Amino acid sequence: MKKFLIIFLVICNALQLAANTVNPDIEAANKAYNKEKYNDAITLYNKVLEKGEIASDLYYNLGNCYFRIANYPMAILNFERAKKLNPADADVDFNLKIANTKIIDKIETVPQLFFIRWWTLLSNILSYDNWAIVSLIAISLFFIVLFIYLASSTYQLKKLSFWIGFSMIFVIIFSIHFAIKQYNNINALNQAIIFTPTVTVKSSPDEKGADKFVIHEGIKVILLDELNNWVKISIANGSNGWVEKQCFEII
Repeated sequence: MKKFLIIFLVICNALQLAANTVNPDIEAANKAYNKEKYNDAITLYNKVLEKGEIASDLYYNLGNCYFRIANYPMAILNFERAKKLNPADADVDFNLKIANTKIIDKIETVPQLFFIRWWTLLSNILSYDNWAIVSLIAISLFFIVLFIYLASSTYQLKKLSFWIGFSMIFVIIFSIHFAIKQYNNINALNQAIIFTPTVTVKSSPDEKGADKFVIHEGIKVILLDELNNWVKISIANGSNGWVEKQCFEII
């Protein structure tokens, strides 16, 4: 039942995004950006976000503004938020990589197993709302070919409609799975960007804990656990430890 509720919410969000009209604040922010008034553009984009209008393009534009004024942690945070909403956007991915070259820490990522990497790449071909639309189209096609199969009197047409319908079942299953996967990723609060210039990661959730390693502002971390004012984090190379909660901003 929970999965069907998520699917319903995904479809509703997709339809809502398709129906959105141009916001005058966004137009004003775009004009400010084009005139290189980046601080004004930041104020206007944030004004739109505060009103509850969330979109990948908004975070992408905001990230570009922060990048232009050399506020790289904020640029990375907003590019990461844009990527969560639309992992298929090549421009977001490119600008995020550029922004990451501007920070101190250069952490090598632990390589994933090839089939996990391929599965992730496949799921990221489309955004969650587009996967929801694909599932709606596949469901519609399934019922169309089902009707053709039941109404047809010729063997060849029955055979063709059967195999098309059979294929649509797989498309429906995978598109719904990918839509749910991305929807859950968007709503997960387990990733963050460090904003304190220098952070010493501790072996335990205590100031007296042994120092493990040092990280700097702009680095992305995964949130693993929480105790009082401390959060256990891990970085891309697999190292982990405890930091104080106020040193990061959740993506």
